[in-house]
Amino acid sequence: MRAIEVREDDTIGVTDAAWIGRLSGLQAVLSVMVAILAGTVLLGWGLAPFGRWLPSGWALMPASTAAACLLLALGQLGLARRIVAYRSARYLGGGIALGLAGLALVGHLGPRWGEGLLATDAVRMAWPVAVYLLLASLTLLLARPRGRAVVGLRDALLVAQLALVLTLVGARLFTAPGIVAPDAGPLLALHTLAGLAMLTLAQLAYQARAGLFSLLAMPGRAGRLLRRGWPLVVLLPFLVVVLASRLAPASLSPLAAALMVASLATLLLVTVLLMGGWNGRLEARLRELSLSDPLTGVYNRHAFAVLGEQLRRLARRECEPLSLLYFDLDGVKRVNDELGYEAGTRLIADFAGLLASHTRESDVVARLGGDEFVVLMRMHPKHLTGLLTRLEGERQALNARPGQSFVIDYSQGEAVIAPDDTAALSALLAQAESRMLARKARKRAWATAAEAAVTPASGHTPPRPAPD
Repeated sequence: MRAIEVREDDTIGVTDAAWIGRLSGLQAVLSVMVAILAGTVLLGWGLAPFGRWLPSGWALMPASTAAACLLLALGQLGLARRIVAYRSARYLGGGIALGLAGLALVGHLGPRWGEGLLATDAVRMAWPVAVYLLLASLTLLLARPRGRAVVGLRDALLVAQLALVLTLVGARLFTAPGIVAPDAGPLLALHTLAGLAMLTLAQLAYQARAGLFSLLAMPGRAGRLLRRGWPLVVLLPFLVVVLASRLAPASLSPLAAALMVASLATLLLVTVLLMGGWNGRLEARLRELSLSDPLTGVYNRHAFAVLGEQLRRLARRECEPLSLLYFDLDGVKRVNDELGYEAGTRLIADFAGLLASHTRESDVVARLGGDEFVVLMRMHPKHLTGLLTRLEGERQALNARPGQSFVIDYSQGEAVIAPDDTAALSALLAQAESRMLARKARKRAWATAAEAAVTPASGHTPPRPAPD
């Protein structure tokens, strides 16, 4: 494993897998609720006897709105990989909902066309609802593609949906029906508004994987503050404007109050998310500095203790053995004395790079201090020989580089951690260290014997001790 990195490819902040799982569940629950609501209204429109059993006011949600909401909910369930196939649900649901919303907007923008297409109560939808469904359909269709441009477009579409839903909430709160219909007709039905709000929250839960809203799934203190604070940020403008309208009723018209509260809430939410992202990146950088070795970029001793225990618990839960390798560089003091500390620093950094290039991101590679390194990996002991052989081959290749002024050499010890092993990690580390020291002692004995045995007469050198 390398030094901790903050992912900045398609996301603004690093996401917590546990929170992504929770938000995926929330997305599925909200989508099911919207599907039940919209499906019930559609049944009421399609089956007159069933409609008579529904509560009064259900018909205020047009059939076209209910159909589009149902399709979008199925698309959200597909994104969450629940109940329906995600690809077909996303394209089919988003495409048909986009068509319904487009036809509704045609009816509002061109009344002569709309009279023939969307004249009945069962089909006609309010223009803000049509705009919302158009935005939601585009967001659903663009849900899977990657890239900064697509992620930024999805964020903009979702922010627009939030602003529109908050405007409709404000219109209902301040009794401003002119937003829904120019002729100041009836307010948007409560169950229609609830369906749009739940669809927005479901899409927000999905977009926590990437982009601006990924900050809601960010780990650490910044992520916790954002998750707890964003509902208050949205509610605060409503409370302020409601209080102002009560203290000075003539100061704001209902329409102005609804537009003001939606604008303030959206602006505050985006600002808080951006500031939270900056704090999250700073927190991640500080965490990286506290867990990584500044010279080599691998983990330090403290990080090994923390992450090693996490990896051990994971391996125990999955009944997998762990392999622990302990390395001690040979000859660092001699390199420092003969070539200077800069050469000794390069020796240590080169060896850290050697370990990092032959391990996986899931392995824990750490510098314990000085010239000692440790690797903890989910690898069966029988595969260690192959890994050590590759390391030795790469070591020899590095030493054969043109202009190489020092020799990279090391002594190594290992310990195997069975899934049911209860020994402390420090005890296993000591076991691997003792084996490393035993091999180092044999190498020194061999070097001494080789130096004594080489004579001008024989020219014979004893064989290097093989690893046990």
